[in-house]
Amino acid sequence: MKRLIALFCTLVLIVGAMPFMGAMTEEKITLTFVEVMTSPERTLVLEEAIKGFEEKYPNIEIELVSPPYETAETKVASMLAIGQKVDIVEMRDNSVAPWINNGFLYTLDELVANWEGRNDLVEAALLAGSSIGDATYFIPQYLYVKALMVRTDILEKLGITEMPVTTDEFLEVCKKITEPDKGQYAFALRGIGAPCKTTDVMWVTEVPDISEDNIYLTKDGTFYMDTPGGKKAVENYYTLFKECCPPDSINWGFNEQINGFVSGTTPFLVQDPDAVGNVSKSLKPEQYTAIPMPLGESGKRYLDYGYAGLAVAANSEYPEEAFEFIKYMISGEVNANICEFYGALPVNKNAYETSDMFKLPVYKAWADEMEDENTIFTKFPLEDPRFAEYSSTVHLAAIQSYLLGETTAEEFIKTCKDFWGY
Repeated sequence: MKRLIALFCTLVLIVGAMPFMGAMTEEKITLTFVEVMTSPERTLVLEEAIKGFEEKYPNIEIELVSPPYETAETKVASMLAIGQKVDIVEMRDNSVAPWINNGFLYTLDELVANWEGRNDLVEAALLAGSSIGDATYFIPQYLYVKALMVRTDILEKLGITEMPVTTDEFLEVCKKITEPDKGQYAFALRGIGAPCKTTDVMWVTEVPDISEDNIYLTKDGTFYMDTPGGKKAVENYYTLFKECCPPDSINWGFNEQINGFVSGTTPFLVQDPDAVGNVSKSLKPEQYTAIPMPLGESGKRYLDYGYAGLAVAANSEYPEEAFEFIKYMISGEVNANICEFYGALPVNKNAYETSDMFKLPVYKAWADEMEDENTIFTKFPLEDPRFAEYSSTVHLAAIQSYLLGETTAEEFIKTCKDFWGY
C-alpha cells in the first residue's frame, strides 16, 4: 500500500456542478438517503446540504431518513435486506463489511472509472473504498487518523518544553509529570469501547515489518504481539497504566478521556481529529495542540485510517443519480461544512483552503505525520466477521484483566493470539 501522504497534499477537488455522466433520467425522481450517525444537529447539517443539491438538480428530490442513532445501522441493514426503497446509505468502517458480504451495496467501479475527478481523490479514500471485497463499494466523506494531543500549557507548568518523539521518550515524560498525590497524571487511557483501536496503533510501532494489509501480522505472518517488540509494547502499556494513568481510567470511554484532557488531569490523549471539536469547546487554541504519534523501536509509526462514507444501495433504480449525489456531498464547500461539524479530516483539498477551522495549527500534526517517510499505513481486519467480537469483547476483557494484574503479559498475548489462530 502506498503511503497516504495524499491525505493533505493531494486531497480531492470534486466539482459538484459537473453535468451527469451517462444516460440520466429527465423525469422527476426521489432518492432515499438513510443516515446512520443521527443527531438533531447533524441532521440539520445534512438537510442544508440536501437543499443545495436539490437547487442544483431540480429534477431530483432527496428523501432523508433519520433512524435513531442506537438502532440506525440495524435499521439500514433491515431495509436493504428486504429490498425496501433505498438509494444512498451512510456507512462506517466497522459496519460496512457485512453489507458488502450480503450483497446490499452497488458496485461503483464503472461509475468511478468514468468519473474525471477520481484521480483527485485522496489515496486513503480510494484505498478505503476498495479495501473490502474485490470492488469499490463506497466513497469516504471524511477520515480518522490517530495523533497525540497535548496540553502544552500544562506541560510547560510541569517543566516539559520538548515534545516526545519516540515511545520511550513519551513513557519517560509521562512518568516524570505524574504525581498521584496532587491528582496529576499523564495519559488519558481508553479503557472501554474499543481500546484496541488505540492500543494496537501504539504497540505496533515497536515491531518491524508490520503488514500493510493487517495490523495484527508482520509481513512474514507472525502475530505482532508474539515478537520481542510486541511483548515490550504490551509490558510498557501496563507500566503506563499503573504509573501514569488515573486508576479509574480503566473504565474511561471517549467522554471521560476528553474530560481528563480538558481538566489537565491527563495532558496526553491519543485520538482522532474529531476530538478537536470537543476539546475546543473548553480550551483555547494556545492551551493545546497535537503532535505526530511517537516513533517506536522499529523507527516507524504504523497508523490505520478510519472513515465514514456514502454508498449506493444495490437495489437502487437510479445508481447514476445516487452517485452524483455522493460526488456533490464530497465537493469542496459541502465537505468542509460537514467535516467542521465533526472535526474529522475532509477528503477534499478545497475544504482546507476555504475552512478557517482546518487552517488551525492543531491540524498540522496530521499533515506532518502523513508527510513523514517513517509513517506506514496499515489497517484492521474489518472484513473479518470476527473483528467485532474481538474488539468489543475478547480484547476488551483480556486487556482489563491484564491491566488489573489478574493475568500476565504472556497470558494476555496468548488470549489474543489464540482468538485469531495466528
